[in-house]
Amino acid sequence: MSRAVHSSVIAELAKNAFEMAHLVKIDFATAVYLTDHAHDISHSSITYEAGGHLLGIAAINETSEIRVGSVSLKLSGVQQAQIATLLSGNYIDRQVTIKRVVLDSVGAIIGDPILIYDGRISHFSITDGDDSSEIDLTVASHWADFELKAGRKTNDSSQQMYFSGDKGMAFSGLMTKDIKWGRV
Repeated sequence: MSRAVHSSVIAELAKNAFEMAHLVKIDFATAVYLTDHAHDISHSSITYEAGGHLLGIAAINETSEIRVGSVSLKLSGVQQAQIATLLSGNYIDRQVTIKRVVLDSVGAIIGDPILIYDGRISHFSITDGDDSSEIDLTVASHWADFELKAGRKTNDSSQQMYFSGDKGMAFSGLMTKDIKWGRV
């Protein structure tokens, strides 16, 4: 993933010490903005909450190979609204963006945030213990279902699975012209 890095960020990274944080946006029906920094961070009129709800981000690996990547986010299970959203099934294909920022000594963002991951929620798990509750979100690249072959096919065996005895697709394999479904 190519990215441009602001010159002031490059200058800050060249110093002996610097502070970084992550900005995570989870695009539920009501978007959730979280950071792993000790204090809330404001960027573009949005406040990213630092209340300890973002517990961790797994390492994000980039390669030159063409492959579907994924990353895991660990969230606190304290916020019941997030658990309710996940359990209702209203999480599939929700966008998650992870940005990295470099901060100055007073916690202000230097330059522009750097996008390090942009994907969609593929699945989740909730782990409840005696004294803790955690949500593990798996976020996959938008290419995750590129080769997915879901649904019905236009052949006789697929038709027979749903409508036994129907001959509507019996000769579909003999058709040589592509059928443009849903087009005029």
